[in-house]
Amino acid sequence: MSNIRYFRTFLAVAQGGSYASASERMALTQAAVGLQMRTLETELKTILFEKSGRGVQLSIAGRALIPHAKNVIAAYDKLREDIDADHEIAGTITIGSIVSAMGLLSNTVVNIKQRFPRLNVRLLVQNSDTLVKSVENGDLDAAIFVEDDLHDRPGLTWTPLYTEPLVMIVNSQIPAPDCDIRALLRDQPFLRFDRRTPSGIRIERTLLKLKSTPQDFLELGTLSSIVDLVRQNVGIAIVPQLKNADWENDPSLRIVPLPGRPVIRQIGMLEQHKQENITSMIRQDMTLHLTKKRSARK
Repeated sequence: MSNIRYFRTFLAVAQGGSYASASERMALTQAAVGLQMRTLETELKTILFEKSGRGVQLSIAGRALIPHAKNVIAAYDKLREDIDADHEIAGTITIGSIVSAMGLLSNTVVNIKQRFPRLNVRLLVQNSDTLVKSVENGDLDAAIFVEDDLHDRPGLTWTPLYTEPLVMIVNSQIPAPDCDIRALLRDQPFLRFDRRTPSGIRIERTLLKLKSTPQDFLELGTLSSIVDLVRQNVGIAIVPQLKNADWENDPSLRIVPLPGRPVIRQIGMLEQHKQENITSMIRQDMTLHLTKKRSARK
């Protein structure tokens, strides 16, 4: 049902007037929004948007599509409601995740199991490389992990969920005026994230761009361990700013943005099609949770 998702994105672009606003609302990257709109235009054989300054405006065909898109989405949502009411979802599926996304996934599963108590969902924590292989060989029905130049895989579906920028985190005891990135890297013990991981590789590339040689102290395989050590003022670190962590309100942490264009990592979901009715429901519930959370912050 990719067209349904594309229609939802189309309405978000139409309402917000830009791919940027739609990306926030739909928990997608701007590139993903643009790709969906180009695909929709190709399928409908028409132009839906025209450039207007930094945003876009609806073409004549785009304006005509709005009521039809709303009707299609409403009909599909009603169909989903009827199916959920008449046919209880049951059985067992197995979903894997990186550690940092497990909170979002587990909370989503708990909510779904309240609606479908006969559904059994097994959750596993693995690294990104292992998760890809596990979905490919059928050991997992779906997995959430960091995209790393993911190419098309026959029989599998990849959906971007959200992005996380790289930031520096330091202990709050370090005065704000002293939060100079290069000075901190020169003077403070540096806690590295595993350089074999996709995120570790991004961090290494960022250090090269900063032309800074950090004072290496420890290299760890989990973000939670690094954050805990920063809380204890053991050292500083460059890490992805986790979507499901509330670091801004943590009294022991200070977030220091990196200079230049933000470096991000893309978190997404790779799905088998064997139990797509269940995995797609979990994915949609996660997207809805992220959208509500973003709206609440505003």
